[in-house]
Amino acid sequence: SKQDHQTPPIFLQAVKVKIGIKDFDIDLAASAENAVTARWYDRVQNALTKPWVVGTGWNWLNPEFALVRPWVGRAWNQATLYGAQTAVLVPAGVGSNWWRDLVHGKAQVLLLNGRITFVGESNCYPKDCCLLLYAPGIEPYYEVWEWMKEGL
Repeated sequence: SKQDHQTPPIFLQAVKVKIGIKDFDIDLAASAENAVTARWYDRVQNALTKPWVVGTGWNWLNPEFALVRPWVGRAWNQATLYGAQTAVLVPAGVGSNWWRDLVHGKAQVLLLNGRITFVGESNCYPKDCCLLLYAPGIEPYYEVWEWMKEGL
């Protein structure tokens, strides 16, 4: 299945309002066609091997959903060891091992109430998604987030 969907601008705007920022410092898993910021890493640059603290603000990460574990693990690692602040859009895989090991008790989890329709698609993504927030000082918790009402 297609794995390089662009995040819809309406969702990104809601995320920015939620975390109180004007823009993201970098898009960590992007291409020239789907980047949501002026600065981004693509597959060749491979953000899994680069530092994630590139400014003082927040990073954006919408990884390929087939490869969630290494990305979420890196988000946790970079927040814990280096102070990176990363917002991660992933499927809400609450029964998976990666969720148990890398999300539960480690991230703020915003369970999305309202499914996302990615740019270029006519139907919404068929599974529940969530936004994970990894940053120093963030207390882990779960919230059902009605993101379509945020800042609109």
